[in-house]
Amino acid sequence: MASLHRSTALASLLLLSGACQRLDVSGDDTLGSAGDDSSTSFGGGSNVDATGNDANDSNEADSSGGGPMLDCDPVQQTGCSDGEKCTVVLQAGEPSFTCVADTADLDPLGSCTPALGTGVDGCPGGYACLGPEDADGVCVPLCLSSNDCADGVCLAESQHAIQFCAQECSPFEGGCISPLSCRRSEDRFACSFPQLDDVGGQAEPCTAKNDAGCGEGYVCLPGALVPECSGDSCCTAVCDIDADSCDAPSTCNTLFEAPAPGSESIGACFVPS
Repeated sequence: MASLHRSTALASLLLLSGACQRLDVSGDDTLGSAGDDSSTSFGGGSNVDATGNDANDSNEADSSGGGPMLDCDPVQQTGCSDGEKCTVVLQAGEPSFTCVADTADLDPLGSCTPALGTGVDGCPGGYACLGPEDADGVCVPLCLSSNDCADGVCLAESQHAIQFCAQECSPFEGGCISPLSCRRSEDRFACSFPQLDDVGGQAEPCTAKNDAGCGEGYVCLPGALVPECSGDSCCTAVCDIDADSCDAPSTCNTLFEAPAPGSESIGACFVPS
């Protein structure tokens, strides 16, 4: 009889614990656990635990393996003959680093025309011309991990997953070279490549991965947290926690779970769950 009582009590506890789930505020579109005060934090634009393709699907480069083919070192510029540079090309649609002969007469971060079929884009060694389709590109530094980036983070652009050093930026000031824009990564904002439809404003629909659909200065959060949102996820404004400028009932709340130095005061306007 005592055994029966213990089994009944255990079943009751399990039922109660299952009924107490809260909305996941990680920026993902799934349900899970979350804090219940204004200190609730979000993982980066695409990520809740650490992007290297994380729980929030951010575009930060994954240094755990499974990367592009390496015939040479694109960062150290080794493995090529004189007059050649180590750059990225697409082979069967996948990024591959190989040696190509190129005049390489363009400036770092200069305007260029992408040439991922041949790698002959005019960018200097260690750089490659990346950009949106049917538009001018920019010579960005290549990387294999964030350790290769002096000022920023190693991200994978969304079109071909080519890794490049994205310079850190302020979501309040912008300042990125076109066609880059200041967008959320795992623990900071960095100059990365937006998609053509990344123009949404407050309470407009979006997709959590890479804040898709949101314009510069906005991030994509679960719709239940964004007033006047009529979808599963909506864009909401980035804000400064030290100078809350959000419209009621929203308040400025922590955005990053583990912010990079200098990003601690960056938040987003939402109503905590």
